[in-house]
Amino acid sequence: MRSHNIKWTVLIILSSFLVIQAADTYILSAVSPQLITEFHISYETLGLLFTSTLIVATVLYPVWGYLYDKYSRKTLTSIIALLLGSTTWLNALTEVFSQFFITRLLTAIGYPTPSGAYTLTSDYFEPKSRGKAMGFINAATPIGYLLGIIIPLIIIGAGLSWRYSFFITGGLSLIIGVLVYIFIKEIPRGSSEPELEGKLTSDIYKVKLSDLKKILKNKSLLFLFLQGFFGVFPWTVISYWIITYMSIERNLPDYTIMIIMLMWIILMVAGNIISGYLSDFLFKKTLRGRALLGAVVVFLSAILIYFTMYSSSFIGFITFGGLTAFVIPMAGPSVNAAVMDITEPELRGSATAYLNLFGNLGSSVAPLLGGILGEAISLQYSITWISVLAWIICGLLFTVLIFTMPRDIKNLKEILKSRGEELNRLARKG
Repeated sequence: MRSHNIKWTVLIILSSFLVIQAADTYILSAVSPQLITEFHISYETLGLLFTSTLIVATVLYPVWGYLYDKYSRKTLTSIIALLLGSTTWLNALTEVFSQFFITRLLTAIGYPTPSGAYTLTSDYFEPKSRGKAMGFINAATPIGYLLGIIIPLIIIGAGLSWRYSFFITGGLSLIIGVLVYIFIKEIPRGSSEPELEGKLTSDIYKVKLSDLKKILKNKSLLFLFLQGFFGVFPWTVISYWIITYMSIERNLPDYTIMIIMLMWIILMVAGNIISGYLSDFLFKKTLRGRALLGAVVVFLSAILIYFTMYSSSFIGFITFGGLTAFVIPMAGPSVNAAVMDITEPELRGSATAYLNLFGNLGSSVAPLLGGILGEAISLQYSITWISVLAWIICGLLFTVLIFTMPRDIKNLKEILKSRGEELNRLARKG
């Protein structure tokens, strides 16, 4: 079993990088009004930028996923961090929108970090505690979202250019890249599995291109991918448009928006962490536990987002918004842990990449669709109904997973048990 301190050091460093990456991603939402004013662009043009960056990341997810399964995950993560930091600085140096557009596409090359973070984390945390680890990893996104909002608001509030926000996140990414390379140790894939624990002396399980077809033969993985396709729609629309909605359609001042977002994001962080522990608790009770939690969460999310967006009073808006913020991230740790629960260790980077691929395929059109509906009707309508419909579909897919997950978990355990027995035989011969 990995040392407790080592496990948590790895988790903290990887989570910190994902915080910075998320901050860099969501900073666009906070500076949207400034971009619209300075570059003289419309909602649709800004939505096209959001969508284009997602498309670049989507195309590269399978590539990075395969690389993460084949080569050193810590080295690749360090490279991505350095790439993200340097291209973010280029964002800050642009003078016209066409330059900003191009450099932002370059930044998107470094977005597929989660593939490595999740698979490396899964090798440090055994299955029974994997949900909580994923909860902390997933909590990085709302924390990063918070920083992505606060940093530009402080910068702009101080009378400085929004460009300084990119210098800050870019610099932090460069620092994290160095920390990843120095402090994280690469360990054999599958090290935390009970069937293989203590038996792996080297990283002997690595992906081959011919192995990737196994991912698409796993029924539970396919349903997880499908829910990812629809599940990221609400997150993308809310993340990119909620600040603009509060500023323009609810006429809230910047400091009020910052306070509201601070409260909501703290609740998102709490929701991620608590759900991680809850996911592990239910997983110990039944192999259907993670799917059951996911189904309840997404159906409830669809109800809460409606009441949030259509609350006429300010108190109702922030109260229902707080409940929504706490609930909507609670399916995430279960999804990420479930992918690890049913996938061979050497395929987990690719499986996570496909999950994100499907998610980005769905969400890549969400910012543009949100902008079009926002322009034609209202951002209130756009955010609400894109989210509600997507989460209802996700709820139905989670319901199917309740019945398919146990079989695929047992199948993986049989594969790992067979590998463990083979390693024992080789050890005795040696």
